Amino acid sequence: MKCRGIVVSSKGNPEMRTDILVPEPADDEVQVRMASSLVSAGTERAWTLGYANAVPEYPYIPGYCCAGWVERVGKSVTKFKQGDRVACYAVNVGHREIGNVPEYRTVHLPDNVSFDHGSFASLGQTSLQGVRKCKIELGETSAFFGMGLVGMLALELAHLNGSVKTIAIDPSPSRLHIASLCGADHTINNHEDDWINLYQELTEHQGAEIVIDNTGIPSVMHDACRAAANFGRVCILGCPRGETSFDFYRLVQKKSLVIIGAHAVDSIPRYYSYPYYWTFSDDADCFLKFVATNRLILDPLIGRKVDSADAEKAYRDLLLTENHLLGMIINWTK
Repeated sequence: MKCRGIVVSSKGNPEMRTDILVPEPADDEVQVRMASSLVSAGTERAWTLGYANAVPEYPYIPGYCCAGWVERVGKSVTKFKQGDRVACYAVNVGHREIGNVPEYRTVHLPDNVSFDHGSFASLGQTSLQGVRKCKIELGETSAFFGMGLVGMLALELAHLNGSVKTIAIDPSPSRLHIASLCGADHTINNHEDDWINLYQELTEHQGAEIVIDNTGIPSVMHDACRAAANFGRVCILGCPRGETSFDFYRLVQKKSLVIIGAHAVDSIPRYYSYPYYWTFSDDADCFLKFVATNRLILDPLIGRKVDSADAEKAYRDLLLTENHLLGMIINWTK
């Protein structure tokens, strides 16, 4: 069987292919016919353009945030059956009509959650595992550098986890507006000259107990540590695209900071959850329960929705030009 899908044939060159082979699912795989896939612009731009720490072998298959129906299952699969609605972390499948996903990276989609919202499950898990590792206590202040999709979701989840004051920090006015729609208590444009003074006022010159860096920009780690309160936690949630250096003594040791690495794939257990370290399926299921009970705001994060027939051009526009669009949904039913 063959299907359509987006493939990056060479650096910076995504294209819609019509000849992608779909093998039989392996024993532990679920074959999913996609209804919606969500473009994770930050990660996919980095890999498509070959940024530092994101240099793939070409052809490269972009994308991983998907939702759809189960077509068939491998003989060892026990949690899913044909026709089930699911969301999945579909790495090496990405933006295509149909593909095989490991069972442990697949979760049931609640009946009242749309496929579009279900496609956020993978990024929701990314944000949730980072927030969970921060061990937020009721009443703490949280600051977020970088209001892309991961940053927006992390902010919302920090609110749910007990952070009484959330501060969104980003140079894009449009993204800061969306952050306000998604519940940010305060927003700061860090391209403005006085942003540090405003931040100090909002945190009573103490800094935030929790600082989450979602940017993937190595130099921002300096600002994140500077923004943290003494004894605070700094979570590196966005994947840094390169190296950085700063005064570790002054910004980390002297302040007794805890630096948390929070990679969504390599820093979580696979089959069993532990306190503050949950599996993909448990975190994704938790995220979707919040969506199903209307405790997360997702619609402002969807900046564009396109049919699969228009996906190649829309994908190029999104990844190869600098813009402030957040999420783009590809509809694979059309």
